[in-house]
Amino acid sequence: MIHKISIVGALLSILYVVYTSMYKGYVFTPMLLLLALFAALYYVTTSIVTRKMVNKKEGKNISSFKGGLVDKNDLIPGRLAFDKEKIVFYKRKGDLGGVSECFSLPVSELESYSIGKINEYHSGIRLVAKGEREFSIKCKQMLKAESLFTSEIGWNVTE
Repeated sequence: MIHKISIVGALLSILYVVYTSMYKGYVFTPMLLLLALFAALYYVTTSIVTRKMVNKKEGKNISSFKGGLVDKNDLIPGRLAFDKEKIVFYKRKGDLGGVSECFSLPVSELESYSIGKINEYHSGIRLVAKGEREFSIKCKQMLKAESLFTSEIGWNVTE
């Protein structure tokens, strides 16, 4: 709801800037700043998924990293969460504080994973599940936290 209000506010601000810039040049800068504020508010209310939101949805503390689900040519912003039972990617719902699952993968169905480049633009983790399902998640934090990931999902990696 709040992001719809911010879109309407941004559009009204643009109209006001166009109207007043013809007559008063000094109004242009504050209106651009207001427009930038509305754009930032829109981004925060539609894209960011916090650790607190994921913990509230799960009902317990769960390890999670900020990332983006790479789906064909789209990048869906959200948060990758994992524990001993499942690996879940959450995205933001349209309302304040709400999250929904993009995918949920039981750890028992995980066949393999690879951490590194997932395409020419992004680094992260690629999960391969039974049935040849594959999920690519952009997550730079995962490059440094592979041991945390393997210990949380219950895979012991020995060299």
